Amino acid sequence: MTFSVSDQLKVSLFDVKKIQYKSRVIFDYVQSCYTVAYIKKGEVITTFEGKEYVAKSGDVMIHRPHKPFNVISKTDGIHYLFNIDLKVMEEVDYFSLYPLGKVVKIRDPILYEKKFDELRSIWLQETNDYRTVQSSFLAFSLLYEILESSKFGGKRTPNESYITDRFNNVLHYIENNLGENITRDELAQIYHMNPVYFSRVFKEIYGLTPMKMVKKLRMLQAKRLLETTDQTIEAIAQKCGFCDSPHFTHTFRRAFNISPSEYRKSIKNTKRTIISTLLDE
Repeated sequence: MTFSVSDQLKVSLFDVKKIQYKSRVIFDYVQSCYTVAYIKKGEVITTFEGKEYVAKSGDVMIHRPHKPFNVISKTDGIHYLFNIDLKVMEEVDYFSLYPLGKVVKIRDPILYEKKFDELRSIWLQETNDYRTVQSSFLAFSLLYEILESSKFGGKRTPNESYITDRFNNVLHYIENNLGENITRDELAQIYHMNPVYFSRVFKEIYGLTPMKMVKKLRMLQAKRLLETTDQTIEAIAQKCGFCDSPHFTHTFRRAFNISPSEYRKSIKNTKRTIISTLLDE
């Protein structure tokens, strides 16, 4: 039995390397080729097209060309990666024919690492006449392992619950600092995230931008203080992060169609009515 492969395949392998780091933060990184990064050690949060993925030891991250992505790791890590460009018939992207997930769990990490070490060894032999052919074959063997791993349920989906849990801490931070001057950049920096990306993902989860959430929580806090304390309007304005009472009054009225003093008066009248009713009964 014989067979032939008629598709013309153009392979460009640009780099093969191992990276070791203490922590890593990369924002809006764009490259001209694919980067296939295997995580030997560590845990990484990687973002792509508004979604966030968690990649752990034994996973492969596949970063697309000409598409910005983020990589965040707060722990020590070791990555095995190679940069590659694959074209079928010289113009069709190989990965468009065989699409893979952003993160794939490798079925046999020991085998993958062994093949990568072979590729790395050949890549470093710059005087080897067969270096180009051998390294291309070995890169294909790694891609084959990734493709087979994805078939066996190794494709990871965006971990949206993980995002939500992390941003709950942002809400706690806002609630504990309502009297301070809170900025979007400050909130994004807490998690070492690009402010624009942070704002976009935050809105996807909560339906509000970070700064509109700050405003909402300030208004809710103001209502609680008006309902439960006898503090002056000026004091409440300061505790809720407003520069002066006129600004606070204007914002409160726009949010609830009533001024702070009118709202407090309505609450007191409601309480008196309830107490009188209970006494009459």
